[in-house]
Amino acid sequence: MKKQKTGWKLLLVLTMLVMCVGCGAKKNTSGSVSMYDLRTAMEAADPDLPEMLNASSAEKDAEDKFSHISDMDYKKVDSYFVSYSSDGHKADEIVVIAVKDKADVDEAKESLTKHQQDRYNLLQSYEPKQVSRIQDGLVFTKGQYAVLIITSHNDDVRKAFEDTIKSK
Repeated sequence: MKKQKTGWKLLLVLTMLVMCVGCGAKKNTSGSVSMYDLRTAMEAADPDLPEMLNASSAEKDAEDKFSHISDMDYKKVDSYFVSYSSDGHKADEIVVIAVKDKADVDEAKESLTKHQQDRYNLLQSYEPKQVSRIQDGLVFTKGQYAVLIITSHNDDVRKAFEDTIKSK
């Protein structure tokens, strides 16, 4: 009887261990860094950023939100984030797209260049002071990432991006 109780206890403990391991955090197997970590590092690099709103591939309506920044086929996207000023009169924006296949990174970059031009056209009509900031924005690629940076400290934000993906 005592051995039977011990057996059940052992079985219960093993079951709980299996459940804990199964519910653990998922590892990012795609090779890309956490978009949350990347976003927070990049935003922290510019102390002059206004209050920022965010959208990312982690959200339920991620594909719909992605269509506001890129016309790229969402099936090619591994993950992304966009941070943009909550004040519609400011140009500040940071976008990172991680593609599944590095062969698609130039297409992602082209879509960000188009998005940058769309922002230019929009703000030119009612916030001409912000237009030069958009023109000074950076669009570049690094590995599987396409990046758009429109901030007061573009170089610092780019360095934060590069440092974060290096540490992966």
